[in-house]
Amino acid sequence: MKIFCPKKNTNIFWIFLFLKEKSYMKRKLITSALPYIHGIPHLGNIIGSVLPADVYSRFCRLKGEKVLYICGSDSHGTMFEIVAEKNKTTPKQIVYQNHKKVKDIFKKFEISFDYYGITDSKINEEFTNHIFKKLDENNYIIEVEVENAYCEKCRKFLPDRFIEGKCSFCGGLARGDQCDDCGRLIDVKEIIDSHCIFCKGKIKFRKTKHLFLNLPKFEKELFEFVEKSRGWSKLAKMETLGFLKRGLKPRAITRDASWGFKVPKKNYENKVFYVWFDAPIGYLSFTKEWCLKNDQNFEDWWKSEDTELVQFMGKDNTIFHSIIFPAMLLGCRENWKLADRLISCGWLKTEGIKFSKSRGKGLTTEEALKKYPADYWRFVLISLYPEQNDSVFSIEVFREIINNEFADIIGNFIHRVLSFCYSNFGMIPKPNKDNIDHPIPEEIKELKNISNTITKNFEDCRFQEALKNIVHYGKKANAYFNNNEPWKKGEEEKKEICFYSGNLVKNLAILIYPIVPNFSEKVFEFLNINPKKLKWNEAEKFDYMGKIKKSRPLIDKL
Repeated sequence: MKIFCPKKNTNIFWIFLFLKEKSYMKRKLITSALPYIHGIPHLGNIIGSVLPADVYSRFCRLKGEKVLYICGSDSHGTMFEIVAEKNKTTPKQIVYQNHKKVKDIFKKFEISFDYYGITDSKINEEFTNHIFKKLDENNYIIEVEVENAYCEKCRKFLPDRFIEGKCSFCGGLARGDQCDDCGRLIDVKEIIDSHCIFCKGKIKFRKTKHLFLNLPKFEKELFEFVEKSRGWSKLAKMETLGFLKRGLKPRAITRDASWGFKVPKKNYENKVFYVWFDAPIGYLSFTKEWCLKNDQNFEDWWKSEDTELVQFMGKDNTIFHSIIFPAMLLGCRENWKLADRLISCGWLKTEGIKFSKSRGKGLTTEEALKKYPADYWRFVLISLYPEQNDSVFSIEVFREIINNEFADIIGNFIHRVLSFCYSNFGMIPKPNKDNIDHPIPEEIKELKNISNTITKNFEDCRFQEALKNIVHYGKKANAYFNNNEPWKKGEEEKKEICFYSGNLVKNLAILIYPIVPNFSEKVFEFLNINPKKLKWNEAEKFDYMGKIKKSRPLIDKL
């Protein structure tokens, strides 16, 4: 097809093409599993979803992609009733106190949400009711008479979270419908030595009626959805297929509890939706709330093929995102967007047990930030990111990673190069004309290859591997500067070495920016570079020259 472009209107033509291309840019909707805010998040909560999603969001924005990163507080469920009971207050008070605290903590951790909401919102209640009614109309909701746990001493039916005992699979702590140690979903009847968490009395079972999502009706669709999926983490796919192959069972969506959205169905007005039902619907609600505030079309994000949905979670949240939530959306028959990519990770453990808010295991994020800045934690957590297997955290591991990698390799290289360039030239110098046309040194070519590998690591959401290669890049950059010994060279050679080394500093700061943004921004400040104008592909370029500021060490050894 020929395109006619009058010479007089050349600029207008190219502007038109640019805007046309921008308008067709694929949107990237990124979510992280909603933090359950009955307590202060621990480091395991950070590494499990919000931090990797943040790293990926920052990377995609640097690439120039249209990104919306949403999350919010998971604010319903019986744990709030438990905490409120212990603190002699109401679930609502606990929820909104913790919501504010959690938002503040995430801000200090430099988590760059585009929108952070709360599931206890009017819009989320409207979406929850809509999806429930659609599922009910389409005959995916069934009424089942069940035997539920009942505490005679407390004289009430007990929601799952009010029951504790031993897991029948691993012997660990079973709390409600899930084992806290092995992560397996279980029936409360399978719990060994089950008891009421309030009075410690034994549990009996009585008949009552509840509403269930008829998951077996979705088995074929879900198998096709999972098998056709691309870009899922190995852990997400393995967990999901394993669960599907065991066969799906109907899953209760109502609970005998007081805190949550009331069920809009006759004879169920005194029950509430189980938290797992309204929590993932929050992804839709938060997007809608953001769209209303930013004059955007909600359906562009949740009903368009031009949107790529990427979801991050810990392995114990996988099934809710890969089976249950997709089944809820499929059952509406409204063309809702299903996840294109699911990124699950393992657990961060301490003393052989995963981090747990309710069990008091692991360092809380509040405590962590009092000890060291956010960039220290972000660097170490991504270094330990459990892509496949669980990782073990200790203060000794933390100290070793900061001292040997962040301080010695990356921080030290940047400070040495900038100090040398500043004291000799006051700038990243321009090589002489004769030197500009010289072949690029072999060491620099090798660094370009490492840079390409890092890009691929980020695209594949292999963040631990990305950081390993960034540290490797730092080692090679150090070797280039040390081996060429600019302090022993004449003026012309010294300029060339400083030119390449200064550009390595700039490139390294871009490559590591998604992981430690505050650190990189300080480096950009030394270089007099506006970080808002930087793009990811500039990490491969060697074209920066200009005045710089006097640098200082940015990472203190511990």
